[in-house]
This record gives sequence, C-alpha cells and structure tokens, in this order.
Amino acid sequence: MKPENQTSLTEEQLRDRHFNIELNAERMFSSEPLWESLKAGETDSFEKVFKAFYRPLLNYGIRFNSDREEVKDCIQILFIKIWERKEHLGESDSIRNYLLASLRRLIIKRMSASKNTFIGLDENDIEFHADLSVEAKIIHDQTSVENINALQAAIDKLPHRQKEALFLRFYSDQSFSDIAEVMNISTRAVYKLIYKALDSLNEDLAPYAKSIPFLLALFFSLPFEPVIDLIRES
Repeated sequence: MKPENQTSLTEEQLRDRHFNIELNAERMFSSEPLWESLKAGETDSFEKVFKAFYRPLLNYGIRFNSDREEVKDCIQILFIKIWERKEHLGESDSIRNYLLASLRRLIIKRMSASKNTFIGLDENDIEFHADLSVEAKIIHDQTSVENINALQAAIDKLPHRQKEALFLRFYSDQSFSDIAEVMNISTRAVYKLIYKALDSLNEDLAPYAKSIPFLLALFFSLPFEPVIDLIRES
C-alpha cells in the first residue's frame, strides 16, 4: 500500500520539487565565500557543503557502483581528504563540479583496485547505471506504465558515456562545459554525446518527444537520503 502523499503527487509538483531543490543547492554550489571559508577552516561551511552535496553526490556515485555503502564510504573519504587538505585547496569556479569530478575519480580508482589491476579502467568500459528512480516509479499512478517502460528501454540502449552525459545535463541542468570538466573530456565531445543520445531517444520515443527533457530530469532524480553523521574536529 502506497503512502497517500506519494500517490497524490502530480507531474507538475514533482517537476517543481526537483528543480526547487536543485535551485537552492545551486546557490550554495557557486558561492565563492563558502568555499573560501571552508578553506580557512570554518567547520560550519564544511558542514553546509557536505549537507548540500550529499544527495547529488550519492545519486551520481551509485550510477557507477550500485553498492550504496561503498559509495557512501567514498563520499566520506572525499570530505575527510578535503578537510585534511583544506589549506592546500585551489580556487574553484564550481564546488559542484569539483566534488563530482573528485568523487568520480575516487570511485573509479577504488573499482580498479578491487579488480587487482595496476591499469586504470578504460573510460569506455566504465558502466553507468540508468535505472528508474523511486520518484519516476511514483508517477506510474498518473502516467501509463508503457510510457515509463519505453523510456527505460530507450535509455538502456545508449552507451554508458551517453547515459552519464545525459544524467549530468538533466539531473541538475549542468552546462556543457561543466559536464566536460566532470567527465574530463572536451566540450565538443560532450555536445556529441548528448546530441547522439537525444537523437536516439527521439527516434525511439517519437510520440513523447516533447516530454523527453522533463522525463529525463525526473528519471534521474532520487528522494532525499538521510545525511550521515559528519566527522568534525573539536
């Protein structure tokens, strides 16, 4: 039996909820004073950054590794390293890009280590999981199951790097240059990945072409996760 507050959500409410969350977080992501105060050792700023980024980092990380506990460990390790090296952190135009790119490298590095190989994983061999999120499943009550399943099937056909580029573009409206920074590729390569992916989706989902951007944003979204305890120095 589903909770009443979930079944009563409309597509418009879900869209507004998703983008309001990202808008509020974005104001913090681009805050240079917040980054500078973290570098100066302000624990309040460190906590604000951790809480603001925990959800998008977890949502991004589990796309590479479905082991949520491992991804949570990686997020903890990343923030511990940031705190320990705070005096040596450089300037950052986007805290979000810095954290996403850092978490991506850390997860891939630990995945390589777990395979007992001294050779890093080839970018084209890195899997990116794009499964229906909890919120996307909720709209089964307002939208036909066939439409949602069609979206899942169409995304499943895409190469992993196209899935990742779409996730970064539609999950929090990342710019092409932002995506390039996170994925460590050129902006031109990002354009190619996204437009090839959208061409494929438009072909497979012709009847729903106008709704594809909204469906992708909803598809990749996740509800809030409990924020794990911060490790703070006294």
